[in-house]
Amino acid sequence: MNKTVFKIFICFILLSAFISTTLLCINFAGMAFLQSDTNNNYPYNERYVLEQISKNIIISDNQIRLENKSVIPDNNWCILVNGDGNVIWGHNKPDDIPDHYTINDIARLTRWYLNDYPVYVRTEEYGLLILGTPKNSVGKYELRYSMAWFESLPQRILIIITVNLILAAFLACIFGIVLYRRLRTLTLGIKDLRQEKKVYLKETGIFKEISKSINETSESIERKNEALLSRDNARSNWIAGVSHDIRTPLSIIMGYSEALARSVDISKENQTKAKMITAQSIKIKKLVDDLNLISSLEYDMQLSKKKPVRICLIIRSILTDLINNGLSEKYKINLDFQYEKAVIMGDEMLLERAFFNLINNSIVHNEQGCKIEISEYMYNDSVYIRISDNGRGVSDEVIQNISQIPKTAHGLGLPMAYRIICVHGGKMTAENNNGFTVKIILPQINE
Repeated sequence: MNKTVFKIFICFILLSAFISTTLLCINFAGMAFLQSDTNNNYPYNERYVLEQISKNIIISDNQIRLENKSVIPDNNWCILVNGDGNVIWGHNKPDDIPDHYTINDIARLTRWYLNDYPVYVRTEEYGLLILGTPKNSVGKYELRYSMAWFESLPQRILIIITVNLILAAFLACIFGIVLYRRLRTLTLGIKDLRQEKKVYLKETGIFKEISKSINETSESIERKNEALLSRDNARSNWIAGVSHDIRTPLSIIMGYSEALARSVDISKENQTKAKMITAQSIKIKKLVDDLNLISSLEYDMQLSKKKPVRICLIIRSILTDLINNGLSEKYKINLDFQYEKAVIMGDEMLLERAFFNLINNSIVHNEQGCKIEISEYMYNDSVYIRISDNGRGVSDEVIQNISQIPKTAHGLGLPMAYRIICVHGGKMTAENNNGFTVKIILPQINE
C-alpha cells in the first residue's frame, strides 16, 4: 500500500511539472500575441499602403496624380516631397502640415511623428512619400536590441524554462510531501480497519470526508464485534450449561443400564435392551463432547494443554484400539513412517480426536471394505502426514466446505479434524484421488 502512495506522490510531481511547463509555454505565446498589433497587419499595414501609393502615382508633363485613390485608407493622408524639401503633391493633407521641409525637419519626422501625426515614409526616385495617420491612432516606441541579444535568446529561454521546472518540481515536492503524509495516514487507517483494529483519523483537510467515513466504519465494526463477542460468550455459556445439565442424568442412565445389562435377575431380552440403552447413551455423550469441542474450536481458542507430542505414537494407539475393538478384516492398513521421532507441540487429546476422525472416516464410509494407507515424513522442519484409502471417496461439496462446521451433527468428523489441525498451526487439504486422500502439515519442534 505504501508503494501505491509513493506512485501517487511521483505522479503528482510529474503532473505539476508538466502543467507548469505547459503554462509557461502558453504565457510565452500569450506575450507574443499581446505584443502583436493585429490591426496593423498585412495587407492593411502602412508600408503596404505606401507601396500601393508608389505604384499608382503617375508623373507626366510635370503633373502628378494618383491613379487609384482608394489605396489610401479613410482618414489617412499622403504627401510627396521633392529633393528641395517642397511638397509637390498631396492627398487629404491637413492644414497644419507644412508645404516645405528642411533637412532637419526630414530627420525629425523620420522619428515617426509630424506635428503629432504618426507618419511613415518611403523613398522614391522622384521624392519622399510621407503617409500620415490620424493623431493618437498609433503609438510608436523605439525598441533596440543588439545582435548578441538575439543570438543568446534561445539559451535564455531554456534557462527560464529550466528555472520554472525546478521551481515547479520544488513546490510540487512540498505539496506532494503533505499529500503523501495524508495519504499514508489514510492507507494505514484502512489497513488497520481491514484488521478490525480501532481507528481514529483527524477529520481535517481535503480528506476530511474520507477520514470521517473511516472513523464511522471503525466505530461500526467495533460495535458489531462487541455484539458478536457478547453473543458468542452467551452461546458458549449456554452450551456449557446445557452440556453440564445433560451429563448428570446421562451418567445415571448409563450407570443403571450397564448394571441392568449385567444383572442375572432379568431376561436376556431386557439385558439386550439395556445394552442398547448404554450404547445410545455413549453416542449421546460423544455428541455432547463434540458439541463442546466444536464450540471452542469454532472461535480458534488457544490450546491450554500443550505439550510435546509424537504423531506416530498417536496414530499407532488409534489403530491398536480399532483393531482390539474388532476391526473387520475387510480393511487393510499399511503404515509407512519414515521419521517416527517427529514431535510437535500440541494438545494430545485433540490431535488424537482429529486423526481418529480421519481414519474412522475411511472405515465408516466404505462398508464394503478398503485399503487404508498412512504415511509420515519430514520436510523443512515440518511433519507431513498422508491418510488415503481406495474407497468411494466423499462428495465434492464436503471437500469444498471442509472448513465449515455443518448445521447438523452429521458430518462433523472432517470439519472438526480441520479445525484441530489449524489450531495447532498446521494445514490440511483433502481430495478425491482413486479414493479419498487427506494431507496434513504440522510444524515440528526440536526436543
